[in-house]
Amino acid sequence: MTELKITYLLMVIFLDRSVGTLPRRIVVFHCRNLKLFTQNEQRDFLRSWPGVKLVAIPCSGKLEAHHLLKTLASGAEGLVVLACKQSACHYLEGALRSHKRFDYARLWLDKIGLDPGIIEFRHFKPMDRAGLEDLLNEFLLRLESSHSGGIPLKVSSAGFR
Repeated sequence: MTELKITYLLMVIFLDRSVGTLPRRIVVFHCRNLKLFTQNEQRDFLRSWPGVKLVAIPCSGKLEAHHLLKTLASGAEGLVVLACKQSACHYLEGALRSHKRFDYARLWLDKIGLDPGIIEFRHFKPMDRAGLEDLLNEFLLRLESSHSGGIPLKVSSAGFR
């Protein structure tokens, strides 16, 4: 993806957030090999977590930085990527690749002055639903403390950055 396309995509994120009409939404991309839920368990989990969308992917290494940025541009207020532990990755280097791409997306958010804290990356143990709930609680608290539905701009000593 070229730098011009990424800049355009990030400006869409910035402009959408300035309107303030988007619903609060958290998207969680998780590696399918984590086996977090059966179909019925996932439905029950989502009922207790309104606004959270779970997206199972074959491997977290298949996520590109532009997937994360497009998710934010489509209205997500926060984004979490759950990857297997590096030693447990079925695709050998998928977890490592996903972490590098996640860091690249954070770099772009930082470049345009958006708070990179609106996205989170974690290596996760398989079938750890309690850990997922703890992570979501922690992430939502951090999101709410950093911004209350507005643009999550970073503030430097000279003003907005």
